[in-house]
Amino acid sequence: MILFHLMLYLWPTSNAIDERLLKPNIILFMVDDLGIGDLGCYGNTTLRTPNIDKLAKGGVKLTQHIAASPLCTPSRAAFLTGRYPVRSGMASLNRLGVFLFSASSGGLPAEEITFAKLLQQEGYSTGLIGKWHLGINCNSSHDFCHHPLNHGFDHFYGIPVNNIRDCRPGHGSVFIKGIKMYIPSILQMTGIAVITLEVMRYLGLLKIPCRVIGYLFLLAVALVAIVLFFFNNFRHLNCFLMRNYSIIQQPWTYENLTQRFTEDAKYFIRRNTDKPFLLFLSYPQVHTALYASPAFRGNSKHGLYGDAVEEMDWSVGQILHVLDRWNLSGQTLVYFTSDQGAHLEEISDNGEVQGGFNGIFKGRIQLFTIVSQILYNCPYSWSNLHF
Repeated sequence: MILFHLMLYLWPTSNAIDERLLKPNIILFMVDDLGIGDLGCYGNTTLRTPNIDKLAKGGVKLTQHIAASPLCTPSRAAFLTGRYPVRSGMASLNRLGVFLFSASSGGLPAEEITFAKLLQQEGYSTGLIGKWHLGINCNSSHDFCHHPLNHGFDHFYGIPVNNIRDCRPGHGSVFIKGIKMYIPSILQMTGIAVITLEVMRYLGLLKIPCRVIGYLFLLAVALVAIVLFFFNNFRHLNCFLMRNYSIIQQPWTYENLTQRFTEDAKYFIRRNTDKPFLLFLSYPQVHTALYASPAFRGNSKHGLYGDAVEEMDWSVGQILHVLDRWNLSGQTLVYFTSDQGAHLEEISDNGEVQGGFNGIFKGRIQLFTIVSQILYNCPYSWSNLHF
């Protein structure tokens, strides 16, 4: 529905429409956790985003584009289906609200209708490159019931879960700090329980073998050790790269990751120059763990975060260049957005709106969005409609 309304802004109104324009190519760029104030075309003067700014100059900027949720998983479910995440079972009441483990059995239900399924039925080649974060399996490790290829995509190259700090050595942990807060309490309660049982046994108030008390203490220590072992090895269990149904790198390496996604996207376009295609390029950047390829590292004024933004802008430029090279620009609708607003606790800049991670304020759900149909430019246009 969003794309339909936007095509009314951008598409030519002449009756002599080229037959190829009846089924335009569609490229969706989605950045992870990028704030509305971090693009030049939305007022930023210190981050260099020339390719995105150029896209905005030839298209329409949306000023009232609101995410369905301040969290990745429900927001992406709503984006793909056009339905509130609670209607597809993708809204959670727990503290996390997103999928963090590859073994999670939940995900976007197979019966949900995504725009990829609809376009696939219309003869489109459909590809998802980058982050999925809507589940993998249901009942076994290989049923792939929530996999992108089960939701209308012909091609998938990317990360099925999420990019978090635990995936990158030296960047901290989402889990360990919280777990370490509880470990002393668990050991203290275990120690008190063991001492109490031993005193009661000594006073004759309880008949229990001494070795049983020892076993209980060892069991508590073992459980703590298992939990610590799991989260210390989170990277090897959950941070992997897939091509279609196959794991091709486990754990994935951050070295040139965005460049690899970009090259795969360029190849997907070249492979489908003779038929309509949908390309959903879903960047793991700029979600933490922050990363940038060596060619971009240390180049921005905003540390690793700025480097990641500028590398992502470079990637957008590469895709637009391929469209020009293969004379596809006039046949392609380009849509550039984020899944939700910035993670203020780690980025500290979100333009002129308030909000933060999991926040109730506007900053976590107000999105930048640019829509462009490159051949028929609408210079410096914007829309205040609610999307």
